[in-house]
Amino acid sequence: MICLDYGDKRIGVAVSDIDWQIASPLVVLQSHGCFNGIFEIINEYCVLVVVVGLPISLGGKERGAQLEKVKKFIEKLNELIEKKNIDVVIYSVDERFSTVAANRILENSGLSRTAKKRHVDKVAASFILQGVLDRFI
Repeated sequence: MICLDYGDKRIGVAVSDIDWQIASPLVVLQSHGCFNGIFEIINEYCVLVVVVGLPISLGGKERGAQLEKVKKFIEKLNELIEKKNIDVVIYSVDERFSTVAANRILENSGLSRTAKKRHVDKVAASFILQGVLDRFI
């Protein structure tokens, strides 16, 4: 299982272990032209499930420009999965506070500001994925 934390510039990617118990940050992809990288990860890790974080408002409402961008990204990913005839299921989940949590962990990591910025998206993806694993598995 992998998780994608979609952003306008970058997509954080996290992967679970084979037993779907532990999520780990994997990589940060550039959003532009990301689909080849996503399919390479799907093939390399024999992914059956892709989780995509949805930016739900603090009040729990599904609205906003970023949410619409993520939904379009999911639609495109689904289209490509069908076109390539890949057996993968996509789930979307609430991603509220994942970046906040990732930033808090990275604050205490001793990494430089630049290094923190490079890692925050994949750490946020691992928070989202771990929440899914803890809740549903």
